[in-house]
Amino acid sequence: MKMIALVTGSTSGIGLATAKKLSKNHIVIINDNKGIDDKFIKDNFEDKEVYYFKADISNSNDLESLKSFILQKFGRLDMVAAHAGIIPLPCDIDNITPENIDKTINVNLIGTFNTLKIFGNLIKDTSKNGSIVTTTSVDGIIGEPYNAIYSATKAGIISLTKSFARYFGEDIRVNAVAPGLIDTPLTASTGEDPKATTDYSIIQRMGTAEEIANAICFLLSDEASYITGQILTVDGGFTLK
Repeated sequence: MKMIALVTGSTSGIGLATAKKLSKNHIVIINDNKGIDDKFIKDNFEDKEVYYFKADISNSNDLESLKSFILQKFGRLDMVAAHAGIIPLPCDIDNITPENIDKTINVNLIGTFNTLKIFGNLIKDTSKNGSIVTTTSVDGIIGEPYNAIYSATKAGIISLTKSFARYFGEDIRVNAVAPGLIDTPLTASTGEDPKATTDYSIIQRMGTAEEIANAICFLLSDEASYITGQILTVDGGFTLK
């Protein structure tokens, strides 16, 4: 029997790469807050069993609607890759607007909290083999002055991951992946020069979305059955230098 996986923020970058990898063996629900067409699913997933649901993770009503869809369609949920997140621009300390501060906190921190709570409880109620992986960032570990509020929300996700791992106990494993500089549309949107970061990494290149997806899918899988409450840093050795 195929497992049911939800991947939030999954129509580009790391989220899309994760959904593609999971769809090889599982039924996958993909999500974002913008909307896609059937061609997108056909082009990216071919004949895989993939479903789309539009929802804003910062809106708990949207997530409750998504929960209802999952229950009505499948009757259960087995795993979640909670990837949805944003970097509103400008995001540096001197120029970030109050609106961008609120938006970043609402999506990255409160949205992730709502995702873990709503879908974690759904997994607990309907599945016997549950797993959740959140996406934080090395910025949440080291603190990034250019992205101070973003870094704070990503640090909060680390704390949420550990808190929910303790809350769900043996019922659901909850872990996080902390990517370094990854070649995605979100990274490109910041205008950051990759050399400014990759020169400080042991592996001196940007990572790929697929490399992060590999780590996420490992933590979701039974191969990580004795791992919970952990933060797996995938950054080419950036945080070691």
